[in-house]
Amino acid sequence: MTPRQEFDSLEGKTVLVTGGARGIGKGIAERCLKEGARVVITNMNAEVGQSTQKELSALGNIRAATCDATSQEQMEALAEDIWAKEGPVDLVFSNAGKGGSHRVLESSLAESRDIMATNYESSLLTAQVFVPRMLASGNPGHVMFTGSEHSLSLPQGNEDLGFAFYGASKHAMLIMAEWLRHDLKDTNVSVSLLMPGPVLTEGVAGAFAVLDEDPDNPQIREQFSREVEQLLRERIITTGECAEIALKGLRKGLFFIPTQPHLSLDVDRRYNELAEAFKVLLES
Repeated sequence: MTPRQEFDSLEGKTVLVTGGARGIGKGIAERCLKEGARVVITNMNAEVGQSTQKELSALGNIRAATCDATSQEQMEALAEDIWAKEGPVDLVFSNAGKGGSHRVLESSLAESRDIMATNYESSLLTAQVFVPRMLASGNPGHVMFTGSEHSLSLPQGNEDLGFAFYGASKHAMLIMAEWLRHDLKDTNVSVSLLMPGPVLTEGVAGAFAVLDEDPDNPQIREQFSREVEQLLRERIITTGECAEIALKGLRKGLFFIPTQPHLSLDVDRRYNELAEAFKVLLES
């Protein structure tokens, strides 16, 4: 682990945050602006993107671009546009993604392909479009993928949420990022994986507000139980806190950037089960 001192300050850096108009991406964009970066955010909804640009513009130089991160044509055009207007990109936060509840035996292949495209393939395409340009610039660069606690395991307490396809997409992101890290060894571009547990995004905050007024709301209770709600409220962090940890992990030179202590328990459970399997099958 080598500290990345080139990112001790983001003053004058050019930063791209895909999916940066809401949630974790918006928190990261806000933090980077406060540190003096030029920030470009993307969003599929132009109106939402413009609203976030207007909201955060008092903090610094921010521009919203409408772009589908699963479209190579649009991503290539975005890269050309940024290089022309803001200059070479120093830091990419590949954050575009979506959630969704899907159970393995009850959901369609089309649903699986949709969430894999939005979460995993968009990250792959972001790397394929931006990393070669960052390598060619010769400047120190970094790509941070927004994974999840679901990149590591099925988190305890989440079993009833049915995040099978979401978890698969975030698992795929982890191994892709590990291979990319290897491929970029000894180059000017480094890689990391942000792994948040529950984060107080706009959607989660809205659900909590409804439950504060109507604890038995049937629509939300269909998604998660009181037990899951309690666990979320205990573990949740703000988007600002998530962004702060992301940049701390970047500067410390970490590849894995977990955001909450409970993630270590999930890793331990998976490790212990694997260790027992090795013991039973290979050590006797």
